[in-house]
Amino acid sequence: MSKPIIRYLRFHCPSPTAIPQPNRDGALAVAAINEDAQLAQMLVVDMRRWDRNNGASVREALGVLVYAAHRRLVAGFGISLADTLIVEWDGEDAFFRMRVEGEAAQRGPDDAPACVTRRGEHGGRSAYLAWARPTGEAMLGKVDAVVGGVWAGVEG
Repeated sequence: MSKPIIRYLRFHCPSPTAIPQPNRDGALAVAAINEDAQLAQMLVVDMRRWDRNNGASVREALGVLVYAAHRRLVAGFGISLADTLIVEWDGEDAFFRMRVEGEAAQRGPDDAPACVTRRGEHGGRSAYLAWARPTGEAMLGKVDAVVGGVWAGVEG
């Protein structure tokens, strides 16, 4: 099995329904593409936690962000949105699986976290890493690099 390709892009949504503007702070999408399996994972992160989002939050703009991020980061590899596992990292340090139905991207019907602690609570970074390792480590490494101002590689 080949190593996944990691791509990322920053987006800014001035309002929840506005077209996302690439290469501006607001939300960060990181995708891990496995070409051999024709599958992808995408982590959508609200940069508000680092005071780098003055527009709509990721939760408010999911409907436009998920499609824009998938189109720019994943679709070029021939991987459909249905074959992409999407996780939102919200401002409260919890990770949620997203579901996409037609035009709507939203959290699961029961607000199902992507990972939980042993006590059944919403999991934070360590629980996500336990669930998504090793690809999750590479994706969070890219988040850390972008937040820290280290521009490793080329966006999008």
